[in-house]
Amino acid sequence: MTLRSRLLTPIVLAMTFLATSAWAIGGAEVLKQLNHDSDQTLEIPEVIDAATKLFYEINPDHDTTLERKETVGRLTEADWKAVNKDKDNTIEMDEWLAVARQRFNAADANKDGKLTAKELDSPAGQELIKMIVK
Repeated sequence: MTLRSRLLTPIVLAMTFLATSAWAIGGAEVLKQLNHDSDQTLEIPEVIDAATKLFYEINPDHDTTLERKETVGRLTEADWKAVNKDKDNTIEMDEWLAVARQRFNAADANKDGKLTAKELDSPAGQELIKMIVK
């Protein structure tokens, strides 16, 4: 291991931790922010509403698409490949919402159509939160 890599490794690890922990928000907090019907769960309409609002919030040029730089930390390369079927290097609203639905379904462990705080705290729930919470 070179001196340079020995010096950079802790820095890279710290930056990775900070980047991932910055997204870490508890399911209970998300429910306080996004649960509109006070049932202590998130249903797909609430998730779609949050995802739609965030699409416009992270879109500084106010067009109808998101570019890769606007989705950093929210969408993975696998997400891009799965939903960007037209290969235009942008994500349209329908593609964005398709990812939100996929993540909702992945987080819904008991398949009841509702996400609890516990489900939101799961790794799949945290992936959804990255996408719908600013």
